[in-house]
Amino acid sequence: MAIERSYQRSQLHSERSKLTIPGGVNSNVRLISEPCPLTITRGEGSHIWDVDNNRYLDFALGMGPHILGHAPKAVISAVRKSLDEGQLFAGQNLYEVELAELFVSLLPWIEQIRIGLSGTEMNLLAVRIARAHTGKQKIIRFAGHYHGWLDPLFVNSSSVDSADENYLTAGQSKAAVNDILLAQWNDIDSLRNLVNHESDIAAMIMEPMMCNTGCIEPSAGYLESVKNLCKSHGIILIIDEVITGFRLGIEGAQGRHKVHGDISVYAKAIGAGFPVAILGSSINLLREVGTGKINHSGTYNAGVSSTVAALATLTELKRTDPFEEIQSTGLNLMGQLSKLKTKDGKQLNADGTGHLFQLRFGTKIKPTNSAEYRENSDGETLKKFISVWQRLGVRTTSRGMCFLSAAHTQADIDFAAEKAAQAISEI
Repeated sequence: MAIERSYQRSQLHSERSKLTIPGGVNSNVRLISEPCPLTITRGEGSHIWDVDNNRYLDFALGMGPHILGHAPKAVISAVRKSLDEGQLFAGQNLYEVELAELFVSLLPWIEQIRIGLSGTEMNLLAVRIARAHTGKQKIIRFAGHYHGWLDPLFVNSSSVDSADENYLTAGQSKAAVNDILLAQWNDIDSLRNLVNHESDIAAMIMEPMMCNTGCIEPSAGYLESVKNLCKSHGIILIIDEVITGFRLGIEGAQGRHKVHGDISVYAKAIGAGFPVAILGSSINLLREVGTGKINHSGTYNAGVSSTVAALATLTELKRTDPFEEIQSTGLNLMGQLSKLKTKDGKQLNADGTGHLFQLRFGTKIKPTNSAEYRENSDGETLKKFISVWQRLGVRTTSRGMCFLSAAHTQADIDFAAEKAAQAISEI
């Protein structure tokens, strides 16, 4: 019998919010939360508490940023100290160059960086740089990847087959749709064919590991082939490490796979929950950003608290190097979850690296692209499982992505596995 939790205060808060906030949320990703968008009052380590005082073992981790767990002391202490110094000066602060120097020292393929607030905006800057340098217009992106919610890249994120899916939102720019060429992930032959038949390609943008539709690693040799294809056609390769950067290791997915983009974008884990994003590239590609010919502006870019948070987070990650332990902890949980089946025989799978993974009901054969993922995923069963697991005290994202942190312990994993077995017996 499932534990019955009260969500009364979250429901009341949600109804109150709807009076002055459309949908009661400030990110549409939260609209599909069950039984309503939860109102969280605090987080500590691997746990969060909601307004009804329900305690959850948290694998959502703020949608990925909390690589050190909630409220890590090293980061919070550094930010707290900085607050007495001021927040924003319409000028440089002392921490920007410290962050830049540390960042460049950690990632040898990056020579300079620009600091912003979100992965969305830095991906758009990457596209702007690519167009300025190549004099070309079109951008290749991949089905199932995500690079932000704004018009220029929020185009046809899930399918290469249906023209009806080109427009992902009301009010979508027609010009933006016309600028995007969509390719299937992990299919080098179709990508090569696309490149050979188009002459106006400025850039190719991709997650180095698909994390927004399932959790799918590149096939052997795929990234190397993509890199070579871009180089031979004068296409700038943009690697979006918003999710994977400083999560799969200190060098992220590019370090893991030994293939580097011409431009790299980072966010989420670099700031431990504070709003900060970084674009990194070569001096050559960033030169005209520095002269102002390529515009990159923003009132809040490199604000003191965000910059200090990123500096403290990366310093702590460098000092503690928690990535192997995080992976081991995650693989342990993945292994236990993948032994479970529903009463009618539906298999629960956990696809990923251990640092992060996607829950999926389907065969044990791992999907290699978004089409295979959709064909082999029972979304309704997954939704039921996530709802019951949450009621038993374990929270993941609304689509079943799980993030691990340095704060998760073996006791947490044992608890999560026990509650997963209980949850799957009830659906």
